[in-house]
Amino acid sequence: MIDTGFPHIIYNPSLSPFENGEKHGELFSKAIRELCGIRKNLMQERSPHLSKNIDRLANEQIEFTKEFDGKLFEELSGIAIGSNRPLSDIIILNNYTDFRDISLPDEGCSSISLNSTDRVSGQTWDMHSSAKNYVCVIENPGHWVAFSLVGCLGMMGANRESLFVGVNNINTIDAKSGIIWSAFVRKSLLLKSRSEVLALAEKTSFTGAHNYLISDMQGAQHQEISPTRNAMASIYENEGAIFHTNHCVNDEMKEIEEKLSLNSTSMERFNLLKASISNIHTQDELKAILQSHEGYPKSLCGHYQSGAQDPSITCGGGVFNHKTTEFLFWRGCPIEDSNYAEIKVKIK
Repeated sequence: MIDTGFPHIIYNPSLSPFENGEKHGELFSKAIRELCGIRKNLMQERSPHLSKNIDRLANEQIEFTKEFDGKLFEELSGIAIGSNRPLSDIIILNNYTDFRDISLPDEGCSSISLNSTDRVSGQTWDMHSSAKNYVCVIENPGHWVAFSLVGCLGMMGANRESLFVGVNNINTIDAKSGIIWSAFVRKSLLLKSRSEVLALAEKTSFTGAHNYLISDMQGAQHQEISPTRNAMASIYENEGAIFHTNHCVNDEMKEIEEKLSLNSTSMERFNLLKASISNIHTQDELKAILQSHEGYPKSLCGHYQSGAQDPSITCGGGVFNHKTTEFLFWRGCPIEDSNYAEIKVKIK
């Protein structure tokens, strides 16, 4: 497997979305082709019934995403051309967990936002272990920055308005073709406030279900969103602390939750955060809890894999300081990984 070295991809604002995407694709063409193959194979192994429908479903999501945001569609097209992959493969890479009604329990994350000594938001990013070598940071200097995989638009990020958007995977029974969720993250980073992101969500056709952590200088909330429902899980205005893992919290969302695909460590991580949240006040303390191995193997920073556990590990994470607009990203684990790396970006 290729190790991309946790690259920091900086987009050139003088280039078009297609041109920036094409350069992205060209620079990491071998890694993108390899990761596309890994994710496509994983999806077919988990859901073999999709094999005959992959191209049709990908084309449906392409059309939804093109209508949702033409510039992001151009960027995806550029990535496909630059990496010499069909656009359908790039869509699968970006929308792996959402493809139709696939319920994959191998994607877990823990997200937190709080206003105490520091006003900070952050999350781990737990994925299939094959993804760790491909994580990256994408930056539009002075505007936004996102944690991502090479070939993808972005998985969490923040912008110059001190707006943060993070994502946790949840599983519901109402999946249908819609946009790729990474496009929603990126488009949100062009907005100015939490209320604008919520308004965008109301008019967006999603493929699958996610919990979105949306936070700004005025407060934060977790919003559990599926193709047919949109409900608040937790909120604080001005002061407070909230957290989320990988199961539905809102009662309305629990009604459509896919119970057979519940993440096997979600409740344990949720309880760890519940017990620790009152002791988290600063950016450094938030980073420390997200990298904690307390409760191992069902810890916030996880590496354990067996037939009884989710086949995911903590591939990285990040902590954003709303007051300073500084975002600290990391790949891997400082204890478990010899190739652990950090990237720090100050947006403005």
